[in-house]
Amino acid sequence: MDTERTVEAIQHYVLSPGETVEKTWTTPNWVSLRTRHYGYRATPADWAVAGQDWVSDAVRVVASGQPVFVTHGLLFPVQGEPLHLNEPEVMAELGRRVGAGLSPLAYAELIGELYSTRRIDRPVVHPFAATEGTPAGWLVREADHFARVMVAPDAPAVAPPAFEQGIGGEWTLTFFSHNYYFVSEIVTAVDVYAWTVTGGPDRPAAWERKPLAERLPLPV
Repeated sequence: MDTERTVEAIQHYVLSPGETVEKTWTTPNWVSLRTRHYGYRATPADWAVAGQDWVSDAVRVVASGQPVFVTHGLLFPVQGEPLHLNEPEVMAELGRRVGAGLSPLAYAELIGELYSTRRIDRPVVHPFAATEGTPAGWLVREADHFARVMVAPDAPAVAPPAFEQGIGGEWTLTFFSHNYYFVSEIVTAVDVYAWTVTGGPDRPAAWERKPLAERLPLPV
């Protein structure tokens, strides 16, 4: 991970206007910044997109100001400026690469983690996580996800991601995702979403998200 480039990207894309860094710690594998009200910890993200040859680094940044934890995604291309994936316009433009340097599953994984929060209609999406080490959102990869990965007996039926591409390169990607959060000190819940994402090589991606379940309690 290029720590110097990561620090610059956090300051430029993640920090709020007027927010200044008071202290910085860096190692080869992580970066930590401290401002007056928040701490920011950046680590290499285990997203599938990190394995693409046009990607230099994929970084997950968690802003912590207990009890609030917000996840940001930064993608560093080998050539060009960093991509702040929490910006819907940036994520939509990234969709141009689907099927041509970016696998559909890798794209769904990014949307699943960063856009499974309630409000995604803002210039910058802020996905909240239950804890600093818990993902803000999950991509549902198998039909038995809510029996095996996240136990939720009353969850709606889900299916693995599906991808169809036309002869002109236009495509449709469908999948399910969910978040995870505390309702009280001991009770947790999820919201489940169904996604239909469309795109092509000559246009940014567009998505439609349908809520299937909200505040679905998990067994204690």
